[in-house]
Amino acid sequence: MDRPPARSLRRVPQQDRSRRMVERILDAATRVLSEHGYDGASTNRIAAAAGISNGSLYQYFPHKDAIVATVLDRFADHLADQLGAQIEASLGAPWQEAGRALLEAQIGLFEEHADLLRIIVEQVPRLGPLDKLNALQRRLTDLVRVYLLLNRRAFRDDLDVDAALWILAETVGTVSIRYVLDRPPIPREKIIDELAALVVGYIRAQEPPGSTGRMNVRS
Repeated sequence: MDRPPARSLRRVPQQDRSRRMVERILDAATRVLSEHGYDGASTNRIAAAAGISNGSLYQYFPHKDAIVATVLDRFADHLADQLGAQIEASLGAPWQEAGRALLEAQIGLFEEHADLLRIIVEQVPRLGPLDKLNALQRRLTDLVRVYLLLNRRAFRDDLDVDAALWILAETVGTVSIRYVLDRPPIPREKIIDELAALVVGYIRAQEPPGSTGRMNVRS
């Protein structure tokens, strides 16, 4: 049976020098993971990229999976900060515009960090659940729930907010991830337009009689 990867540093940095060393290792690991993928990111290669000895690396991390888990935790924090800021900045905007802006921000961040995203998709089952990724999902779900409740009158009467949150998160998240990783021959703007139309069509209130039924989902 494979050992469960460590979820914490072997040695918690207390001084600025130690904290800088940990950041140096994580920065190097991020580069190595981006260039060589999970399987090619050996501790030897990470230590060499950081310009330190293996012994120095092992003072802080017990093995590769502990480094990878910490890199992905840091990535999850970055995503949470960026997407959370986008949601909070859009609270006063029309919900169609806010939703499209969030889609653009999400896909943009996924594209910017496609190599780490691929590791999350392909390797997290091997690494086990990552607390920061789960926390990211909860934080974004809570923020979107607030937005849905603030705009409740614009949505269909029978909308179950909790069910809608799960469906939207799974659908939009999966399509966004697969688009970035698989790179189908579809323009980025087209993907965003279609996802926005899907969301609007799912949650909006029924058009009044005589309406053209058209809605501009682009900001």
